[in-house]
Amino acid sequence: VSHRLSSCSGGAEGNLCPTMLLQTIHDAFLAEELELGHTMSEAVRADALAVVKRDPACETLLEVLLFMKGFASLVIHRAARRAWKPDENGGGDGGGGTRFAALLLQSQASSAFGVDIHPAAQIGAGVMFDHASGIVVGETAIIGDGTTILHGVTLGGTGKENGDRHPKVGKDVLIGAGTKILGNIHIGDRVKIGAGSVVLRAIPGGATAVGAPARIIGFTPSGERPGSNVDTRLADVEPLSGVADSLVGSTITKSTTDTSLSTVATDIQAASISVKRVESSSSTSSDNMESGGSTDGDEAEGEKNNGDSPKEEATSKKIVLNELKKDDDSSHNDDDEKDNDDEGDEDDDRVTDFGTPARCFFAKMSKDDCMCPFSGSFRKSPSAHSEDWISHSKLQTLLVQQGCTDGECVEVFFELLHLLPIGSTARKYGCIPVDVFSENFVDIAQEKTSLDLATCQALADGDLKALGLSKKASKRFKGLFSTLGQNSTRALSRISSASDLLSSKKGRGTD
Repeated sequence: VSHRLSSCSGGAEGNLCPTMLLQTIHDAFLAEELELGHTMSEAVRADALAVVKRDPACETLLEVLLFMKGFASLVIHRAARRAWKPDENGGGDGGGGTRFAALLLQSQASSAFGVDIHPAAQIGAGVMFDHASGIVVGETAIIGDGTTILHGVTLGGTGKENGDRHPKVGKDVLIGAGTKILGNIHIGDRVKIGAGSVVLRAIPGGATAVGAPARIIGFTPSGERPGSNVDTRLADVEPLSGVADSLVGSTITKSTTDTSLSTVATDIQAASISVKRVESSSSTSSDNMESGGSTDGDEAEGEKNNGDSPKEEATSKKIVLNELKKDDDSSHNDDDEKDNDDEGDEDDDRVTDFGTPARCFFAKMSKDDCMCPFSGSFRKSPSAHSEDWISHSKLQTLLVQQGCTDGECVEVFFELLHLLPIGSTARKYGCIPVDVFSENFVDIAQEKTSLDLATCQALADGDLKALGLSKKASKRFKGLFSTLGQNSTRALSRISSASDLLSSKKGRGTD
């Protein structure tokens, strides 16, 4: 690797001294410094073996060492990271010059191999950069063990913000060619991302996502390790809603919904005009009849044989279209109620419904996050289930109110959704029944969020008093909490009854 890099830099006449470069890489190999739990020696061995196992074009380890630039760029990065010693203020390293040495290694590796990895980025073991050209990894990015990244992938920021600003990629992840993942977002373990995707929001572990912006289309099969399997065609995917047509190309997107609504409105208007014309024509015909006029017998017979008159047909069309519009309007009731909740006295955000000081305050939510990975994946939930089903937007609002991040909300919803049977009605609409939520939320939230156990239990039980929500914040969830509370009461009743029955049986056995 040292020879390849120094040769690309002009050899002895170039920017890098071959002897010093060799010594730098050698010292890094011997160092005990860990990168995501691995020494450089351990990580490089795992990287080389990963290429042999996953790349069908590579047959021997010698080919990896001599010809694979993705592997070579990772070796240079690992050496540069161990030379990266900035001080606490992010400046130099006290005059030692190792920070500049690390940046020089990055610059030369980028020029020689076409792979740009900041020395401060953290990369696990067993990682493969397939083809590697055009890969960019930002300063605060993290790539977990066993991940495979194809050419043209960017793990970048979203602007000029400082601090932690790059993606965090989990273990055993597959990122397809040309994918752009931007911002400080989390990509969970065992995620598959299709080629050409633009990822702007967190993707939960075990998900399969594709598109620009990326949409979650399904679940990665249990036990599969996408980073090792390298399923770039996304062939093995369990559909998100449990229906096969929910995959790529059949997802109901916002744009298609807007277009269909526009079409409905246009058709309704056309039908109204048609009805008016027919009514006007009928009125004229009736006047002619009264004045002694007559209609052609053949035309009357033909109209009779053809079934419905033009007036009846137009009226029927108008009724159907109005019903469609009515259904769509009713499906947006939750959104309208959410908008109305934004209005309220500021004093209501300081006390709870029980007169105590509020601990959780009103958090304003965006009306429609079109970048959400679930956006357009499901139909609008029926208004009949508004209180006994929990949609992603409602769950997100509830958890953000408690201080959860968008990424944590996505993780919790995704895990709860996967518990539902394939083909179940609630799953088709992307909703979680309250009984499933009550039974499983605590365990999932404890794993996926930073919420404490008491808060998780209060949310699962719908205990409004324990949560300490302000009056303004609790308005959104009164119906939901009432249903959760009833469900919790029924569950406690069943447990109590079962306990009494068991005690009774034990008593009879003793007698």
